[in-house]
Amino acid sequence: MNLRPTATFLAMVVGLLPCAGSLAQAPVVDARELDERLKRLERLFDSGALFKLVDEMDSLAAEVRELRGQQEALSHRIEQMEERQRQLYLDADQRLQRIESAAPAQTADAPSSPPSTPPATPTTPAPPAAAPSQPPPATPPIARASDATGVDPFAEQQAYQSAFNLLKSGSYDEAAVAFQRFIAEFPAGSYADNAQYWLGETFYITRRFKEAVQEFERLVSAHPASQKLTHALLKIGYAHDELGNLKEAERVLTELIERHPQSAAAGLARKRLTSIRQ
Repeated sequence: MNLRPTATFLAMVVGLLPCAGSLAQAPVVDARELDERLKRLERLFDSGALFKLVDEMDSLAAEVRELRGQQEALSHRIEQMEERQRQLYLDADQRLQRIESAAPAQTADAPSSPPSTPPATPTTPAPPAAAPSQPPPATPPIARASDATGVDPFAEQQAYQSAFNLLKSGSYDEAAVAFQRFIAEFPAGSYADNAQYWLGETFYITRRFKEAVQEFERLVSAHPASQKLTHALLKIGYAHDELGNLKEAERVLTELIERHPQSAAAGLARKRLTSIRQ
C-alpha cells in the first residue's frame, strides 16, 4: 500500500487525537472498549478507505483546476474572435468608404474639355464694320461640391476618418463623442448616415443597448435609403434581444426579413430568430 502523507490525511489524523487524549485522561478505562476502538481504526487503515477518499478528493481538486483553466482559455478565445470580427467589420466599412468617396472625387477633379471652335475658312467673308459689341459675360467659376450644401468635403472626410480611427483603436467613448460632434457639424454630409450607424455601434459594443437602439432608430428614420439601413435594423433586433425584449426583437427582425429578404442582414436575422424562438 502506498501510504502518502497528504494535508487532508494529516488533518483527519489530527482530528482523532482529542479522542485519544480524552481516553488517556480518564481515571477508569475499559480495556475491551479501548481495544475495540483500536481495532476499528486498524481496519480502516488496512482497508485503505481513508487513503482512497483522500485520492478522490485530490483528483476532484485537479479536475476543478483543469476545468477552470479550460474555461479561462475559452473565454480568452471568444474575446479574440469577437475582436477579430469587429476589426473585419470596421475594415470592410473603411474600404467601402474609400470606394464611395473615390468616384465623386474623380468626377469633380476631371478637367472639363474646352468647347470646340469651328475652324475659320478662308472663303468666309469678313463681317461688315459695326459698332463695337459688348464684351461677352464672364464665365462663372466651376462650383465646388461644397457650394450647394455648404459642406467642405475635405473637412468632412477628415472629421469622419478621425472618429472612425478612434473606433478602430477601441477608444469607444472617445469615438462616440467624435461621431456626435461630426453629426452636429455635418448633418447633411456624405458620411452622415455612416456616422450615425457607427455612433450606434459604439454603444452596442460597450453593451449600452438602450442608447444603441436610439441611435440606430435615428438612422432608420433620417436615412431610409442608406446602405447601413439593413444592418441598423439588425442591430436594433439584436439589442432588444440582449435587453430581454424578445417580442420586440422578433418583430424587428421579422420586418427586416420581409422588407429586405435578399440582404446579408436578413440571413443573420433568420439565425437570430431561430435562437430566440427555441
